[in-house]
Amino acid sequence: MRHLYHISLAARVGSSVLARGCAWVTLVAMLFTTGCGWVQSRVTGGLMEDVALATARHDDVALVRQAIPPFLLLMDGLIEGSPTNVRLLTDAAQSYTSYAALLEVEEPDRAALLYGRARAYGRRALIAKHAAVGPLLKQPYDAFTQVSDVLTPEDVEIVFWAASSWGAWISAHLDSMAAIAQLPHVIFLMEWVLQQDEAFLDGAPHVFLGVYHAALPRLMGGAPERSRAHFDRALEIGQRQSLMVQVQMARYYARQIFDRDLFVALLEEVIQTPADINQDLTLQNMAAKEHARALLEQADELF
Repeated sequence: MRHLYHISLAARVGSSVLARGCAWVTLVAMLFTTGCGWVQSRVTGGLMEDVALATARHDDVALVRQAIPPFLLLMDGLIEGSPTNVRLLTDAAQSYTSYAALLEVEEPDRAALLYGRARAYGRRALIAKHAAVGPLLKQPYDAFTQVSDVLTPEDVEIVFWAASSWGAWISAHLDSMAAIAQLPHVIFLMEWVLQQDEAFLDGAPHVFLGVYHAALPRLMGGAPERSRAHFDRALEIGQRQSLMVQVQMARYYARQIFDRDLFVALLEEVIQTPADINQDLTLQNMAAKEHARALLEQADELF
């Protein structure tokens, strides 16, 4: 089975699922709009909040993409000075995962390195919050599931980004059976997040699992009907305002079931919907429109 990674890259999906799709749901705007409260209060106060809001409402994706690297270096420096700060570590996992997704098509090797850094930050965040998680991260799946006895409902954000960054790292190392063997751990964590707060980030856990169940062949655990249920629920939670959800549903689910009509309908909905239908999602939705147009241009090749 073949599917697109970020606009135009066709790749073989075997026994792994690409968690990087979830990074696109949050996209660049999420680097600023959901995180770095510690940076905001300790570095520039209200200025960072103003920058966050302006970024989320920006309509120039390329400009924001160019502005991210200095932000990442700032976070690295802050973590050097506060290596067990859970807030910083979580934000770093989120930021590196999302930025790597932006680079993956044109610079896959660099993206793989960034996913590795994101994964490390995500794991460090979990351990900083709950020291007992550390040994469990090294255990086989059955023992690893004991992590649910340690986690609390307040850990949803930490677990979500730890799982997202971990899954993205796996997707960048498909040639490693050791990496692929860790996929069940990631799915367990994301299903835990779903059970705690299905509406987190406008239904992002549903999108993650929707991609997962659509990307795998049935013989390897894929379930298109479950994928559809997850995507439909994400659209309901977000009131169809986060247009990247429709893009992901078209890219993964519609292609998996070879439904060209649904594929086209979802992408045309993205193109026709104003990017500022939710002003705070303008940047993300502008990026979604770019991807929708590119995917539509490839419809004849994909079906």
